[in-house]
Amino acid sequence: MSSTAITRRSLIKWNPEGGNFLSTMTSVGLARTLRSLCIAGHLSKAVRLLCRSPVCPGARTYSLLLQECVNRKDTRLGKRIHARMVATGFHCGEYITTKLLTFYVKIGDLGSAWKLFDGMPHRSVVAWNAMISGCARGADAETQERAVELFVAMRAEGLAPDQFTFSSALCACARLAALERGRRVHAVAAKLAGVGGNVFVASALVDMYLKCGCPEDARRAFAAAPERNVTMWTAAISGHGQLGRAAEALALFDRMADDGLRPNDVTFLAVLSACAHSGLVGEGLRLFASMSSEYGVTPRGPHYAAVADMLARVGRLRDAYELVKNLPDCQEHSVVWGALLGACRKHGGDVALVELAARRFFRLQPGNAGKYVVLANTYAAREMWDSVAGAHEAMRALGVKKDRAWSAVEVQGKMHTFLAGDSYHDECSAIYEVCTALASAVTEQSMGATDGVSHC
Repeated sequence: MSSTAITRRSLIKWNPEGGNFLSTMTSVGLARTLRSLCIAGHLSKAVRLLCRSPVCPGARTYSLLLQECVNRKDTRLGKRIHARMVATGFHCGEYITTKLLTFYVKIGDLGSAWKLFDGMPHRSVVAWNAMISGCARGADAETQERAVELFVAMRAEGLAPDQFTFSSALCACARLAALERGRRVHAVAAKLAGVGGNVFVASALVDMYLKCGCPEDARRAFAAAPERNVTMWTAAISGHGQLGRAAEALALFDRMADDGLRPNDVTFLAVLSACAHSGLVGEGLRLFASMSSEYGVTPRGPHYAAVADMLARVGRLRDAYELVKNLPDCQEHSVVWGALLGACRKHGGDVALVELAARRFFRLQPGNAGKYVVLANTYAAREMWDSVAGAHEAMRALGVKKDRAWSAVEVQGKMHTFLAGDSYHDECSAIYEVCTALASAVTEQSMGATDGVSHC
């Protein structure tokens, strides 16, 4: 019998009110019905049936349900499945615990993931990789730091990292700009056969070295790669663009095409951003026009945002607005209105345009704290203090709070993280003393330069 027939029969037989059906269902029958519902795309119905059933399915069925929740990033249903396991006393075992761990990492609940990870008597490489990946993509330096620590701990337990481990560890080093630790991870990868030349590891190496400000090391890693895919070329283009090396980024884009690889939407976003940061408006607009005409890539919101930013950086705010206004479904692209709002803050723009961009953006993302600060700062630059107070009041009314700004620096292999207004560092007094001295020196130099001009 076909899977479609099974699915239809299961859907007909299953009735939420059908107590007889549930009371006579076996574990095997429940597993078959749950799988059929998942195949048919009825995950919520499957979870409802699971929670009403007097019997439990096996590990394979729980794995399927959790994987569906991961694919859909459905937090509510995934947690209901976990709760059902706990309520029925289901013994998860290493395999299902790893599935749960992966689910919590994917939805960004690292707290729950850590509890599962700490409670595992035996951890597979997959479990370690899930935690390292989740921490590497964390929102703060402390979480990213734990990814590197987990990499070290994993090796200390005698497990051999694979390409996914190295990619995540290098991602953490890149986000921390932790060059020395990135080099140590690179050294470990180079010693393992079949890993150092892996295209994903090589891409992460290129990205790490560029984000740490070492284009020569990135170039060597790029040249040494036995094969290069679109991801690696895009990492190289993006990294050079972020370093202000637009000429190199554009040259890499052309070389990529010469190698027979077609750029994807992420590649175009990288090269458009490179043009924006270097003021290459003509070249950027040419590339933007070529996306659909030459490469068959449909521009999305982030691409229009990059072009709007590009135009605004050279004072063409009105052109940026016309681009946004004429965008298909422009009302639905918060990233574009956010880019226009940010551009008005940095590069001028009349108040009416600022407020229009703000209204459109907050209609789509009312809880974005960063843009409220941008709006308030824009008003402050124009000494519109009542409007500044209004922006702050709107934040309070919505319960929106902006995360404190932070930065990190690596000194002799150790990361030092600082928050805005920080007073917790061991050498806090000495650091502030040096900062004050530097500020005074800059002020004196500026005044000296001004005096020099006045006497000419």
